[in-house]
Amino acid sequence: MAERMSLHRNGNYPLHLGLIAAVLLLLFSATGVRSSQVLVPRRVDAVLGKDVTLGCRVQVESNLSLTQSSWERKLGGSTLTVAVFNPQFGISVAREFQQRLAFLSPSARDATISLRHVGLSDAGVYVCKVATFPLGNAQASLTLHVMVEPKVFVSAGAGPLLDGGNDTLVATCTAERARPPAQVVWESGLSGRSEVRVEEEPNGTTTTQVRYTWQPDRHAQGHALTCVVTHPALQKDFRIPYLINVQAAPDIVLEGYHGNWFVGQENAQLQCRAEANPPPRHFTWTR
Repeated sequence: MAERMSLHRNGNYPLHLGLIAAVLLLLFSATGVRSSQVLVPRRVDAVLGKDVTLGCRVQVESNLSLTQSSWERKLGGSTLTVAVFNPQFGISVAREFQQRLAFLSPSARDATISLRHVGLSDAGVYVCKVATFPLGNAQASLTLHVMVEPKVFVSAGAGPLLDGGNDTLVATCTAERARPPAQVVWESGLSGRSEVRVEEEPNGTTTTQVRYTWQPDRHAQGHALTCVVTHPALQKDFRIPYLINVQAAPDIVLEGYHGNWFVGQENAQLQCRAEANPPPRHFTWTR
């Protein structure tokens, strides 16, 4: 049985709380009948901070009339009536939901509601109840799950990537405070390895970090890694490219002398080229 509560009047008819409570007690204590059926999805996924629709369709035979439809929320061992549609008395919404909850198109066959700015505390079981005359009531319940989009970012390792060095942390991809946990992977053509770390947050969300470690090689300079984050709250995978920057000592090449210089030769030239990262700034010739 739903708890008594303060209801907000949205209709044009005077709202008699005692009468509504009596109607609820009489009709919702009756045994459900097969002549009316309530159809709701078993599960509804919402995204934190966005709006969600809780669908409830009613199949009522022509010889029955809708007396009242309502929504309840189960809280532990008790229930809270959050919204009521009565063809005679109008629409009532619980005080806690007055600014966020509304019936979309209340009628004898539709009790669908919308909930704005969903919060984590809105998750739970909701029951759509329909009372018909003269046979009684029917109901169905759904579970509202609240998802949280992850905050995704990539951070570089603490030290530089040195050509020929030991295994070094290249970058870390983080999907922060997601619900449910996000799937995070590194896409790479290199021979590095990934290490996954998962941390449960106090608010029920999860932070996932994937570290990419690799033995630096100058030939991979400019190669791109891609962090890919998959989450049901995202319309598509989140992809962040990360360019590798390998520091390398100068690789020196001396050009211009082929063993054929002779006395009196003019315009004899030697050229010194050095490939390095970062590029060399100073060249010094000695003899």
